[in-house]
Amino acid sequence: MRLIVFLLIGCSIQSVYSQHTLDSTKFKMHYFGTLLSGVQIGCSNCTTGNQLTASAYLINGFQLTKSFAVGVGVGADSYQQWKTMPLFLHLSQKIAGTKNALLLQLNSGYAWAWYDKQEYTLPNFQQTGGFMIHPALTYQIGIEKWNLKFSVGYKSQVTGYSSRFEYQSFQGLSYNETTIKNEFNRLVLQIGFGWR
Repeated sequence: MRLIVFLLIGCSIQSVYSQHTLDSTKFKMHYFGTLLSGVQIGCSNCTTGNQLTASAYLINGFQLTKSFAVGVGVGADSYQQWKTMPLFLHLSQKIAGTKNALLLQLNSGYAWAWYDKQEYTLPNFQQTGGFMIHPALTYQIGIEKWNLKFSVGYKSQVTGYSSRFEYQSFQGLSYNETTIKNEFNRLVLQIGFGWR
């Protein structure tokens, strides 16, 4: 998974460099912002079927060339009992079109997580977030300085929790330690708008 991320970043850097040399005389770098919201489709316990949960992003960054942009984003995601707040790097490469464009995008970073269930009352309960990666294909409709975006992608999010319960037994002080790791894999459908 990390190898894929490094390959995508490497390809993007190469693309920026080659595109920058071609476009440097006719393109002016500018700020952009994007607000996206939508649903995540997938299952935690697949015997009960798929679940629809919410997802939202706010991304700010710079359009470095006509086709490549980089930014930083923050989000809010729900996975039934888990809630996460990802902070991520956003890479966007235009692969077709001009004002109405098809974009290949990658969001990758770390997400803080909260477990929204009764287990948080256990002694020494600790919840942890983890790595988030979200590649997506986005169709962008441009209207002057505004644009409308429709996005479909895949998201993988790692979370976990641990608890340690100490008790007195005949052998002395004993403890029972539990550690749970989760990896959520979801299809993500989002709609939103951007500005510059």
